[in-house]
Amino acid sequence: MPKSLSRGDVVLVSLPSHQPQGREQEGKRPTVIVGIPQGKLRYPVILVVPLTTQMGDWVEKNSVLYPRLEAGVGNLSQPSIVLLDQVRAIDVQRVVAYFGSLTAEQYQPILEGLRQILGI
Repeated sequence: MPKSLSRGDVVLVSLPSHQPQGREQEGKRPTVIVGIPQGKLRYPVILVVPLTTQMGDWVEKNSVLYPRLEAGVGNLSQPSIVLLDQVRAIDVQRVVAYFGSLTAEQYQPILEGLRQILGI
């Protein structure tokens, strides 16, 4: 794992279980780091969005909310969908492994989706 993490890094994290089951990603999952809070924090956290290889018509119906990443991007082994509707803050100690980083061009659809969701 690199010494410092950056926005756009693809990392494997351990996500906790949720209720109800099946609606949020959990377990060891690849994610993209979308934020690293700066300044004095209570605990070191990062903001991540989980990835999935599952595809459905929901991807086509809202491609801004669910951008695609091709296999090989950020060293992902499979094509993946970014789940921008599942942004979450996690303790940095949940990072299990570093895969790679997205280029600015590869990260741009994620940034645009976040801007839409957050209204900025």
